[in-house]
Amino acid sequence: MNHPSATTLRLRDPDRAALQRHFTGLNGEDRRLRFGAHISDEVIEGYLGRLDFERDGIFAVQDEALEVLAVVHVAVTGATAELGLSVVPRARARGLGNAIFRRAVTFLRNRGVREVFVHCLSENGAMMHLARKNGMRIVYAGGESDARLALEPATADSFVNEWLDDQKAGSVQAMRLNLRLAQSLVGISPLSAKVP
Repeated sequence: MNHPSATTLRLRDPDRAALQRHFTGLNGEDRRLRFGAHISDEVIEGYLGRLDFERDGIFAVQDEALEVLAVVHVAVTGATAELGLSVVPRARARGLGNAIFRRAVTFLRNRGVREVFVHCLSENGAMMHLARKNGMRIVYAGGESDARLALEPATADSFVNEWLDDQKAGSVQAMRLNLRLAQSLVGISPLSAKVP
């Protein structure tokens, strides 16, 4: 079941700093599972510099302080896309990974992408669980695995669902930003009030 506050927001170029805080905040093992190798902050910075926010879909769930709890990046190449996903330890087992995975699939369907795949380490149990849960076909090759999902064509419902998700995310984001502004003006800690 998805967490009730799992509002999935599409990230844009101004969100690079929040993404950098998310990825550099991952410990060494979490970075290895997300990227397939131990990587430095400098490598993460290079990765972020190459992201194409217009072509690709990058979706996140944030907390009330606008910190990224979970993020999925789908890199689109023609009719296929590769998916990479991470969730911070304090936000795991709350359905956030599933929420951003489903949001990414809707985004891809509506852009004519026919297949999404995940390439990851076979020991990445969380990603393997998410792949199986969403009907992906998994092929193991030693220490690495590929999980693939054929995508249904877009429908009127998928377009409406994406529009509704975007509207909800925009409203929640505006409320959070306005709340943070109001709190800063009156000197209240941003974490003392909750917004979905």
